[in-house]
Amino acid sequence: MSSPAVQITPQPHPISHPGSSSPPAFDLVRCSRCQQSLGLGNHTASGAVQFGMNSYYCHRCAAKVGFVR
Repeated sequence: MSSPAVQITPQPHPISHPGSSSPPAFDLVRCSRCQQSLGLGNHTASGAVQFGMNSYYCHRCAAKVGFVR
């Protein structure tokens, strides 16, 4: 006795975003000092201060180490 072979094909699940044809770009990074998660959707509004390539401080830590006055 053998059972019939069943093939399952995964179906893509489209994600719909109202009012746009592509999903919004939004990156998350962590503060190098306190490990707080920071969003990089808009650098000025996120509170992320970049101090090197792929290196960020939150606004609070940047002020403590002297990057922001």
